[in-house]
Amino acid sequence: MHPETLVPLTELVHYFNKRSRLSRGEVGEDSFALADGRVQLRFGSCVLGTLFQPVVASASGQVIGHEAHLSLLEGGDPDLPPSAVFLGARDDEELVHLDRLVRTLHALNFLQEREQHGGFLSLNVHPQLLRTVREHHGQVFESILERCGLTPERIVLEVSDDGFENLPRLIRALAAYRERGYRIAIDNFGRHTADLERLEALAPDIVKLDRSLIGHAGHLSLAKRVLTELGAEVRRLGALVACQCIENPLQLQVARDAGVDWLQGYLVGRPAPACLPLPRPLRSREAA
Repeated sequence: MHPETLVPLTELVHYFNKRSRLSRGEVGEDSFALADGRVQLRFGSCVLGTLFQPVVASASGQVIGHEAHLSLLEGGDPDLPPSAVFLGARDDEELVHLDRLVRTLHALNFLQEREQHGGFLSLNVHPQLLRTVREHHGQVFESILERCGLTPERIVLEVSDDGFENLPRLIRALAAYRERGYRIAIDNFGRHTADLERLEALAPDIVKLDRSLIGHAGHLSLAKRVLTELGAEVRRLGALVACQCIENPLQLQVARDAGVDWLQGYLVGRPAPACLPLPRPLRSREAA
């Protein structure tokens, strides 16, 4: 199938349900279902959906892409984050399977946002997948994307690094993703470590600074200094800098003054079932 070819959603849901059963060697209820034009995922007693949070370019203020988040629609513990569903995986094999199901869910729902296809889709990769899968990272998901008419170039894969993971293995995994065309974001940088040598070895395309670095009321002057200095080092390594959890105008101003490239947070846009509109390119006079 040629990338960007659109297949009816009902056909895709049927295909991925069949693929899911075959991959697990099980006969049971379907993983995916359509409800009100959206795709839902059933895992155990939980029914999961997708929310999209916009990512905005700091310089222009325009939406450039969206990060997909899980939402808990039924079952589970409402006091826990939806990501707690991964705790229900029986073993590493099932966790890897669930991680791919979740990313497939998000890709399918992203296809419904046909007007937003100029932007990227940012997806989280569970850390245990990187430890469990030894080679050919991104190959299985690339085939999933192809079936959806998407390409790896449209995807940003977010990976959290606590600084304690085996560095050579992590380098190999991220390099394999990049070779297939995915962009890589290191998420929550600065929460556990701000090791710039380690970051240089991982060579991400984007570095998402941890929410603790943006600061709160009374600490914004320190936050601005930290963001400015750390951001300059990250850009020296050739990566874009993203600031998360922008929740008030003062934090927004601090991030912009520090020269952050991308912005994300409740002030910029809350997670929602639909993507925000992307700016349309202006038509040239010749085309008009």
